Amino acid sequence: MSINIAETLAGVPSLNQPGQQFIYTAEGNSIVGRWKWQDQTLFAPLAVTDEVREFTYIVDLNPDGTYKERTKESSTTTKAGVGGLSMEKTGFVGNSSKKSFSISIGKDKNTGDVGVVKASLDTDMIKRPLRDYLAQQGWKPKGGLFSKLFG
Repeated sequence: MSINIAETLAGVPSLNQPGQQFIYTAEGNSIVGRWKWQDQTLFAPLAVTDEVREFTYIVDLNPDGTYKERTKESSTTTKAGVGGLSMEKTGFVGNSSKKSFSISIGKDKNTGDVGVVKASLDTDMIKRPLRDYLAQQGWKPKGGLFSKLFG
């Protein structure tokens, strides 16, 4: 089976399903999954906090029929309260798997819910459909250093 990058990229929109919390797009020779898994304003007795967390899953397609995965995570926290105003931004680029869950009092900007709001992340939820799609198309994960030495 001959692997064609253009054909694989053309099928990416089929990965986007109704009700899915994330979206896949084709960008260059890459497939990018983006998930804004927390976008909430949280209320505390002496402060209001705006919390935005995003996870991005990137798969770079190589002409030899292999793909390389990488992830990006970002978090922005803005807090206003009795002690003043503060802002914090953190990020990570590399390859990660994560599960996270939070519950607070506030407003969820993704759903419009007010009161007890929840946010959860399971990176396997965004990775698995894309990995399955790539396997169906004949793609293989690119091995790292150890697979070259011992594989």
